[in-house]
Amino acid sequence: MKEKAMAIPPEAIVEQEATSQPVIEECGEQLVSLIGYEPGIEVYPYYYHLGFQQAKPDCLIREGVARKLATAASKLPAGYSLVIWDGWRPYAVQQELYDRTKNQLLVQGWNEGEALEAEISRFVAKPTTNVDKPSPHLSGGAVDLTLAGPDGWLEMGTDFDDFSERALTRYFEQNGAATDLEREAMENRRLLYHLLIEEGFSNYDEEWWHFEYGTLSWARKKQATASYRGILSTES
Repeated sequence: MKEKAMAIPPEAIVEQEATSQPVIEECGEQLVSLIGYEPGIEVYPYYYHLGFQQAKPDCLIREGVARKLATAASKLPAGYSLVIWDGWRPYAVQQELYDRTKNQLLVQGWNEGEALEAEISRFVAKPTTNVDKPSPHLSGGAVDLTLAGPDGWLEMGTDFDDFSERALTRYFEQNGAATDLEREAMENRRLLYHLLIEEGFSNYDEEWWHFEYGTLSWARKKQATASYRGILSTES
């Protein structure tokens, strides 16, 4: 898998204009913790470590997505693993992330208005409590992740939540990899991409770390029916 993936660039995704909103047929899968779920899966709840007030020291994901991640992890070479940064994201954490991103752009010189809102939406979905039109992470079907090897996290070319063009999944394919480090990052992105795509995930092409399964965004790309409504709370 590793050698094969390193030789094949991620596909250039050309989405068809949707004629209608995909339908959600909630499958009823529960959220499960990824801590200790499978030996090839590590958990590093990024927003918790960044000090987000409502973030928890765990990463939860829909059960079916967890199984797919476990299958992907089993295909990695010995000593390699998936590192999960984020999965299900409750409304409060999404709101805090949205607000932080907005404040960062305001500091950079952006002004309030439609252009600012459009720029934010490139990186952070607008918080919503509408379970029938949830942001990807609210559905429990979106996951942010990277790869680790025997010596730690692999080189990917940017950090998590990097909002520059270098975060594009195909950045090095389109712009070239001039240095050894950039070539390493390009190969590692290919590996992560193909691992997840082969398990049925879709990738958000502006974020190499973001993949979805069973979400509305996934359904639009796959011309399929979505499986996951939003989950507002883990309280029964």
